[in-house]
Amino acid sequence: MTTIQVKHGSLTVNMPVSLFVKGKATLKKDSDRYFAMLMQRYPWLSANSMAAFKKRAEEEMQRTIDEEKRGPRMARELFSSGKEMDAIKHLESYLIEFPEDPDAWYALGEILSKMGRTEEGYKAINHGRRMFSGKGR
Repeated sequence: MTTIQVKHGSLTVNMPVSLFVKGKATLKKDSDRYFAMLMQRYPWLSANSMAAFKKRAEEEMQRTIDEEKRGPRMARELFSSGKEMDAIKHLESYLIEFPEDPDAWYALGEILSKMGRTEEGYKAINHGRRMFSGKGR
């Protein structure tokens, strides 16, 4: 992920993730140049509108961070720290809420395969592949 999409009113901007402190939903101090550029590009934006836009950007970044922690990324972190069963439970729970996430199915298959449960792993990977190619929907 290199950008996040931030909406304010009818304005939609793809903001670089590099404007945020790594792993946090806090804008870097030097991000002011970016917002000054936006105000030049969109002269109808007032200072109050820009403040609201910055707040929305931070909220969207936090939502993105939270979403990433809930899905395959978190499961892989759990697995790599030796918590294999927690990783599987995490993905199974995630897939109840987001059953059409092919990346999550692939991660589940990958983890199961690494645990020696290859038949289950291949099934999950193939399920994700079918979804990704549009055949599983």
